Amino acid sequence: MKRLAQGLARFLEVVLGYLFLVITVATIVLVILRYFFSTTIVGGQEFVVFCFIYTTAIGAAVLLAKGEHIAVQVFLGLLSSRSRRWLRRTNHLLVALLNGALVALSVPWIQSVGQFPSPVLRIPQGVVLLSLPIGCGLVALYALWMAIADPRPSVEAGEGGA
Repeated sequence: MKRLAQGLARFLEVVLGYLFLVITVATIVLVILRYFFSTTIVGGQEFVVFCFIYTTAIGAAVLLAKGEHIAVQVFLGLLSSRSRRWLRRTNHLLVALLNGALVALSVPWIQSVGQFPSPVLRIPQGVVLLSLPIGCGLVALYALWMAIADPRPSVEAGEGGA
């Protein structure tokens, strides 16, 4: 299970890397075209925004899988190791529950507005809106896996980690 989770995270990191490369190259091309040739690629900016939306959704799952998410740990040092572990697992379960609810709520939303075309590219908005259930679904799966497996029991987040 651990190898599968790490393999998926690595694959998603590669996908994110390529998306960031596409965003960077497209942005540079669009700027050069706009300021040096007074033209543009129709739909280029919209495409960049769509890619950025997907990088945000997928990136959240990758960061959670790597244990690099945001945490407020003011009182964590006052707790015993067992309490910290229980709190960490409870936190991951709550994250999984919240993201699972977002996936469930996003389906009827996408069904109701997903068929409308985007303003410039004219692709269905559902293509972009799918980033929500994809990202939240991945976060929910990773959070559930981390709550059950507790892959880092010996290193508490923020306690001697890199």
